[in-house]
Amino acid sequence: MRSLSRHLTVAFVTLLAWPVMAAAQDSPEWAKLIEQRDTIYARLGQIQEELTAAEGDEAEELRTEGRDLIKTLHDELFPAMREAAVEVLKADSLDEETAANLVELSYRTYQENNFAAAAEIADAVTERAPENADAWNVAGVAHFAMENFEKAAEILEHAQQNDLLTQLGAQYRASAQKYVEYWEREHALREAEAKAEGDEALPRVELNTARGTVVVELFENQAPNTVANFISLTEQGFYDGTTFHRVIGAFMAQGGCPNSKPGSDGIPGTGGPGYTIECEAYAEDSRRHFAGTLSMAHAGKDTGGSQFFITHLPTPHLDAPLATEPHTVFGRVIEGMDVVRSLKAGDALESATVLRKRNHEYQPVTMPE
Repeated sequence: MRSLSRHLTVAFVTLLAWPVMAAAQDSPEWAKLIEQRDTIYARLGQIQEELTAAEGDEAEELRTEGRDLIKTLHDELFPAMREAAVEVLKADSLDEETAANLVELSYRTYQENNFAAAAEIADAVTERAPENADAWNVAGVAHFAMENFEKAAEILEHAQQNDLLTQLGAQYRASAQKYVEYWEREHALREAEAKAEGDEALPRVELNTARGTVVVELFENQAPNTVANFISLTEQGFYDGTTFHRVIGAFMAQGGCPNSKPGSDGIPGTGGPGYTIECEAYAEDSRRHFAGTLSMAHAGKDTGGSQFFITHLPTPHLDAPLATEPHTVFGRVIEGMDVVRSLKAGDALESATVLRKRNHEYQPVTMPE
């Protein structure tokens, strides 16, 4: 119960962090949706306060109501607002309150991994309300998430020069400029890998999840031991029946913990295969985290075992030099990125299957836990 209450509190805080603004008067449908949103926000705030004193059945009823309201926001209200925003954005200019509401919608859309729609809304606001700082920053990070690095760098540099840069955009401004070069290198590697044949072709694994199929290609050339470990565990059926126990929107989906299997007595996120492997993130040719990167989860250098994560977007803070203990990138999604971005915490990894591998034994070098 403590964990569930904490997750609900985080959700409430996230949803209520943006200031509530008045509705635009020239669009009745948009105004109605804003009113509905504000009503839900207000009730979520009440639930958050009431949970501090509630116990037993009363607390569980409040949590259930909170979950239902959050689901309504994400599944019904925000999509309806995105549709209504099309008409609102036809105006040549936007008043301050309407612009703020649109940018909030853009950011919520970004958090739901719908980066293209988020960028479209934020871009439109920068054109019609260029003084809105939040619009420039959300636009910048949304384009960064889409790997439009040159565009992201341009937007965030404009924000910097015009005193519009906020903490959100500042996190990505320097990285956006650097990732223009990083992406050129990565693209060249991917082109070369696509041409490889026979025993030079990279291994592939199919992940069958509750929401669809994902195919990952493994970077054996740069992370051979991590790939050997992943293939070995896959062929043992280690991952079958586990779940994605930790999913954070606009970040990543994490799985591979045996304690996440139904009936397990362990705490999800704390389990492993009974050994650890050395990190391979410190080599000069190590790969970086882009959208759809398959990477090792760990609790510090050389503590990885079976847990992995797949990124929703580029995550420079997991690479050196921003990360003092970087994570080993050992593959990328080549099919099913839409599935990855739709995963929710608790979704099952029903099975993992090796589709192809090179003609040698895949036996990792391990260390005791």
